[in-house]
Amino acid sequence: MTSLFPDKVVVKIGKEKYETKVVSGKHQWIADEPTDLQGTDLGPSPNQLFASSLGACTAITIRMYADRKSMSLDAVEVELTIDKASAEDHTITRVVHLTGNLSDAEQERLMQVANACPVHKLLSGKITIETKSA
Repeated sequence: MTSLFPDKVVVKIGKEKYETKVVSGKHQWIADEPTDLQGTDLGPSPNQLFASSLGACTAITIRMYADRKSMSLDAVEVELTIDKASAEDHTITRVVHLTGNLSDAEQERLMQVANACPVHKLLSGKITIETKSA
């Protein structure tokens, strides 16, 4: 099996509620919970980080495609919400805003490209999570 990520992600939490340090390669950031969930709100929640992965991948994939095709795309903005219908059923709503001098055909193609981002493909496929003790 081939890993999609060249660097592993390491996540650590101590006794601080619920400040969590995340490290991947040379990058570091903090995840947390909002104060109404007894966190310190020092960073995005895990659900926000999850949604941001899909949003960032969507925006980058669209930008890369538009650049390769020399499209007049000025900006991409992606809004995401996660709605929980039940313990097993969730809906991710992704709204893509494209800014630039784009034809209708280019806009339609870029919306198709949004579904080709690697994170979208990952989330649309079968996912198995293996949890192991170290």
